[in-house]
Amino acid sequence: MNKKIVGGVLLALMLLSSLGVCEGAMAETITIVDGMNRSVEVPCPPERIVSTTASASEFICIFGGMDNIVGRDKYSTFPPGLEEKPVVGGYSKTTNVELVLDLDPDVVISDTSMLPETIEQIEATGVPVVIVGMNCQLDSLMYNIRVIGEMMDDEETAEELNEFIQEYADIIQERTEDLDEDEKPLVYHECREYKSNAAGTPKDDHITFAGGINIAHDEPVERPIVSGEWVLEKNPDIIVTRVSGTNPATEEVLKEKRDEILSRPGLKETNAVLNGNVYVYHPFLRRGPRLPGYLLYFAKWFHPDLFVDIDPAAVEDELLQRFYGMSMEGTWAYPST
Repeated sequence: MNKKIVGGVLLALMLLSSLGVCEGAMAETITIVDGMNRSVEVPCPPERIVSTTASASEFICIFGGMDNIVGRDKYSTFPPGLEEKPVVGGYSKTTNVELVLDLDPDVVISDTSMLPETIEQIEATGVPVVIVGMNCQLDSLMYNIRVIGEMMDDEETAEELNEFIQEYADIIQERTEDLDEDEKPLVYHECREYKSNAAGTPKDDHITFAGGINIAHDEPVERPIVSGEWVLEKNPDIIVTRVSGTNPATEEVLKEKRDEILSRPGLKETNAVLNGNVYVYHPFLRRGPRLPGYLLYFAKWFHPDLFVDIDPAAVEDELLQRFYGMSMEGTWAYPST
């Protein structure tokens, strides 16, 4: 993710200039440029949507389309009510074409993991497929919001949501961009036991954006398998890890994972463990428009003195209340400060 978020947003705006505009009931379709740079003609708004990527499902609901979703992937369970929709596959890559077509959709929303042959089979029946880009990178996230907001005929809410996201992205950038290298903590991110993230991955970008230095940045593969000895040699100041997305978002679950890290023989002598700077999050914390709150947690964990006035949980709750009409429940990061 480029720290100059403005450049990504300008690119999104340039692309959006080529979109058709849904003008109330008079417009039947619009042409949008999707995450694979394809021009796709879609109903505006579509009455029957199959969404096979969880973040897109959330966007559709934010734009008032909960009732329009007639099928989903198994991870599209938020906001409440989505879990009642029929499942057409585990995720985009495993979408069952027959199940999708049985639902008679006007459009299918997917991500870049959907197989080319799946896209071809669906589109051969006359049903358009819109591919959204990565939602764990700010510029792509904001573009997706604009595109889906346009399709759902709710550009106003899309703009408000993007302004909310941009506000907190700017805060992080402004407070960390002038830090010297020796002011940035060394960070070990573990997505699974001793599996980390190198350059070219969203996690590496997130660590950099929040003012940290990823100790696995220079590893030769994007998701290297490391060891306790390797981590100790790098001696991170901070360790960030996650629980599985299938786990409930409770303090008990996150604390149990943190305790495992604190007691792991290979990590006990790192600065991070010795100083108690070990943090755990639930992966749903960063899904879709909740990404800014997740990045604020990173920034506050890395630089508590710079973000003493920021409460990431309060930002998350404000977003949920404003755009989902609900309050935050559960524990999504531990310790939270």
